[in-house]
Amino acid sequence: MTDALSLLRMLQTTDSAFPSGAFAFSSGLETLTNEGKVRDATGVHRILTHQIIPRWFSFDRPFLLCAMDAAHDPQQLLDIDARCHVQNTSDRLADASRRIGRSLLSVHSRIGTPFVASFNAAIAQAMRCHAGGYEPVVQGVVAAGLGLSPLQAQAGALNGVVTAFTSAAVRLGTLGAIEAQSLLAQIAPTMAKDLSTPCPEKPGSFSPLSEIAAVRRPTAHASLFAT
Repeated sequence: MTDALSLLRMLQTTDSAFPSGAFAFSSGLETLTNEGKVRDATGVHRILTHQIIPRWFSFDRPFLLCAMDAAHDPQQLLDIDARCHVQNTSDRLADASRRIGRSLLSVHSRIGTPFVASFNAAIAQAMRCHAGGYEPVVQGVVAAGLGLSPLQAQAGALNGVVTAFTSAAVRLGTLGAIEAQSLLAQIAPTMAKDLSTPCPEKPGSFSPLSEIAAVRRPTAHASLFAT
């Protein structure tokens, strides 16, 4: 696959119009906004750069790259997915990751992305439909199927996380649309720099503010987001 074609496929699958279901989650931002802990662009920037992005680099990134390398081996993918399940410490964020991952599996199976259908079938055969298909693992499989380079895969996944978070901030009224674009432009150089650093050998995360906020999402009244 040519670099141009790989890039176009990456843009397709990470576009906000792609039916991944990521729009339904705010990673705890709704709770933090309702409680007055995040009020403006400064607060969104702080949570994004100190909680959301570090968690992606330390937790999602290793699983994505491992899955990308193992995309041809459904059994190995199941093992990677199982480790992702065990190491998810927040049930709400784990559920969000599974729901997004399962949506990606469904769509990419239907549009014929290589490796995806076999992994989806392996999950079903192992009867792990309710505890498998985590987002970073599926993203790695999809990236391999699309012929993306590791850097393209990581950049696409990270951009998806960041744009979903800023989009949630706009929908919550915490950011204006232009403020969101300004914030994205502001953090892009740091994201690019961090993508050039070595990936951690072992996944791990410490983002207590956003993780606890996601768990504390109230269920007594209507909410815009599932986390």
